Amino acid sequence: HIIRYTYTATNGCAAFAEQPIVVYAQPSVSAGPDKTVLEGGFVILDGSGSGNSINYLWSPNSSISNNQIPAPHVSPVNDITYQLTVTSSDQCVNSDQVFVKVLKTPLIPNAFSPNGDGINEAWVIEYLDSYPNVDVAVFNRYGQSVFHSSGYSKYWDGTYNSKPLPAGTYYYVIDRRIAGTKKLTGWVMILR
Repeated sequence: HIIRYTYTATNGCAAFAEQPIVVYAQPSVSAGPDKTVLEGGFVILDGSGSGNSINYLWSPNSSISNNQIPAPHVSPVNDITYQLTVTSSDQCVNSDQVFVKVLKTPLIPNAFSPNGDGINEAWVIEYLDSYPNVDVAVFNRYGQSVFHSSGYSKYWDGTYNSKPLPAGTYYYVIDRRIAGTKKLTGWVMILR
């Protein structure tokens, strides 16, 4: 690009000077799509960039294998947003972000008491709602289904067909429907 500077004196005389100037292009960057990782596991970020001899820098530098490469392994403990910043040799900068959701291991209580006192009225499984396609099935001791939920939009309240079930032991199968996870099985007691 050519820059021209023109000066006009009070008497009307004018003069100009021109000088070429280089405008460096901003580097491109992508932190990649948002990711999901199982608690205790890792996932590889899909960062990329282009420009004149670019350098990569991920931040925060937390639970990350190498914060200066485009595709590091990350193993966060909690949900986190990472930012990828690329800097060209011309000192031009650009950045992008990616969100990593940590799917925590569900905390499954082994008893609840749907007796109307307002305490432990439903079988509430902490962290299960973060698994969007989870399948929850509960059976009585004869193997008959007494509760089923695709997704975790409602808690089991100890009823079947809107009628209270008797106190006792029931058996569950929870399929988180995430690659690399096993079905969770066990028992839960209804206390009255």
